[in-house]
Amino acid sequence: MARGGDACTGQWWMGVLRNNLLVILTVLGAIVGFALGVGLRETELSQDAIIWLGIPGEMYMRSLKMMILPLIICSVIAGTASLDPKSNGKISVVALVYIIITNCLPCLVGMGMALIIRPGEGVSASRNQREIKAPVMETADIFADLLRNVFPDNIVAACFQQAQTKYEILEKQVLEMNATSDLVNSTVITKLKKIGIAYSTNVLGIVVCCLFFGIATTAVGELGKPFFLFFHSASEIILKILRTMVWSTPIGVASLIAVALVESSGLEDTFKSMGMFTLTIFCGIATYQLLIVPLYYFAIMRANPYKFLASMSRPWMVAVATASSAVAIPETLNRLETTNKVDKRISRFVVPLASTINRDGSSLYITAACIFIAQLANYDLDAAKIMLIWILTTVISLAVPSVPSAGVMAVLINLTALGIPADNIGLLFAMEWLLDRLRTGSNMLSHACCTMVTYQLCKSSLPPLSDKGDNIEIIVENSIKRRLSSMHSAEHAPLNEKNEHTVL
Repeated sequence: MARGGDACTGQWWMGVLRNNLLVILTVLGAIVGFALGVGLRETELSQDAIIWLGIPGEMYMRSLKMMILPLIICSVIAGTASLDPKSNGKISVVALVYIIITNCLPCLVGMGMALIIRPGEGVSASRNQREIKAPVMETADIFADLLRNVFPDNIVAACFQQAQTKYEILEKQVLEMNATSDLVNSTVITKLKKIGIAYSTNVLGIVVCCLFFGIATTAVGELGKPFFLFFHSASEIILKILRTMVWSTPIGVASLIAVALVESSGLEDTFKSMGMFTLTIFCGIATYQLLIVPLYYFAIMRANPYKFLASMSRPWMVAVATASSAVAIPETLNRLETTNKVDKRISRFVVPLASTINRDGSSLYITAACIFIAQLANYDLDAAKIMLIWILTTVISLAVPSVPSAGVMAVLINLTALGIPADNIGLLFAMEWLLDRLRTGSNMLSHACCTMVTYQLCKSSLPPLSDKGDNIEIIVENSIKRRLSSMHSAEHAPLNEKNEHTVL
């Protein structure tokens, strides 16, 4: 009896090890990366040595990013084509309402943590400054760009660029009469706006365009079945490739972390001056993800929220290591569909949509950073200003352009709108390499929660699985069999009958 129990225990441990092997290896990769980064900081590596140290991480990121866009296109088309228009509409509304609400709640947590911890007190603002040369975008232009990008005029161009308002400053000398009736030269500054481009994938526009294709595929009935079969098969092939490529994550993580630590300048001074702000963001994200999210998850799902969060540990580590929730999409889909049994028709539409506009961690960071900068400038924030920060961050988080350090740019937009001095905003870049990863991990978990909640609220409205559901493998297999059968019949048919069959 004891021997059977020992065998069962040993088998159980082997199962746990096998199921979590990638997570364990990724943690080991992170430890190795930290050790390499800290150890090599004192050796003053050459630029070439740093480049080669980062080559494994760069290859890892490039290989994953190469497959993300095809996966989004195929998944969204196949997912929406499996549903009727009524179900698509309900899923979209539920997902959007969830995204707006969960972009709003973290703002309160971030402001609360910043007002309690007060990270801006006693910080030396003369270190780690970086000048921001880009002009501050106006809030109205951000939303105009959002609408432009929702409906791209060129679907091919949307794969590598998106619309973004550009500003041109013109200075003109004019003659004016002063108070003493003398003519003097004065400079008139005019800011012109024009529609430009930013070299970043317009994921939101691609998702909307693919949504239209999926709905139209369903609308045309049998004629759309070959189109649907192609994109469903393509999405499964891409996921198979990505599931194989994800095993290189430990090496990529070690390389990315090591290079980030080696290239960061004045790490010790940075932690001393920005330690309290980093602690504020860390406490805010931990409070939101470990207390608030589990509360509303349990209220809606009536299930153990911590078991769900634990099941998403692998995609969370991918998101944190790469500082990109888009790169974690394949693993997020895998965990949602296999471990949490989410219907593919929902997960493959909601996850790409949420990854473009659902930014829980970023919303928390933006509000906390605004209050941090105001504290550095000894700027008194009354209740009206705090409320305005909350509202602005909630709406801007939906429309902030996808550019490097977009969170810092959103902070600058808020500060300008509120009239808060932004002289010390360069400090935020000091810990950007770490805080960007923390908020990206929070964003990724929110994408997964959005999918689970949407599935819970919409699964009763899903049409029963037909030829376009989980039975797709059977459909493809039967199609192949019919094709082979017809080819076999054609080979043994009389010549005229064979030719007629071929034409048909």
